[in-house]
Amino acid sequence: MHKLMIFIDGSNLYHETDRYQRGMRIDFEKLRDALSTGYDLVRTFYYASRPANPAAEQEGFFKKMGYLGFKTRIKPLRETYGENGRRDLREKGVDVALATDLVANGMRRSFDWALIVSGDQDYCEAIEQVQSQGLRIQVTFFRHAMADELKLKADRFTYLDDIVDRVVIHRPAPYEAAPAPPAESQSV
Repeated sequence: MHKLMIFIDGSNLYHETDRYQRGMRIDFEKLRDALSTGYDLVRTFYYASRPANPAAEQEGFFKKMGYLGFKTRIKPLRETYGENGRRDLREKGVDVALATDLVANGMRRSFDWALIVSGDQDYCEAIEQVQSQGLRIQVTFFRHAMADELKLKADRFTYLDDIVDRVVIHRPAPYEAAPAPPAESQSV
C-alpha cells in the first residue's frame, strides 16, 4: 500500500468552499478519510492564518483539528496598508509553509504520494521538486478554482465537487421565502 501525506491549504479551501456554496462547511475528518481511502495515511497537514486576537470559535476549530490528528501550521495575519492608507489584514507565509513541508517530506521520502488540497498555482515549483525525487502528486480542489497550471503539473487531479456530498458538515437549505406574518385579529 502506498504511503500518503495530505497537505490542506485551509484558507484557500475555506474561501472557495463558500464560493462553491455560500455557508457550506467541510467536515475535515470525513474529507481526510475520503481522500486517504486505499492508502497508508502517514499524516495530514492543515495550513491557515489567524488574526492576533482570534475569536474563541476559530481557536476551538484549530484545537479540534489537532485532536483529530491533523498537524496544524497556523500563521499570523499581517497588517498592511493600501495606497489609500486603509488598514488591511493579509495572509502571509501559508503557501510557503505548505510548499516547504511538501518538499522537506519528499526529500525524506516520507510518502509515495502527496495530495494537495488547493487550487493555487503557487505550488507548481514545489510539485516539480517533489516529482524530481520520483514521488507522485495528486491535487484535489473545486472545478471552479483549480488553476490549469496545477492540473498540468500534478500526476493526477480530482475534483472536490465529486465528493462534496460525502464530506460536507453543513450545507444551507435553498432559499425559501419567509412565511407571511399572521393577520392581526380585529377585536369588536
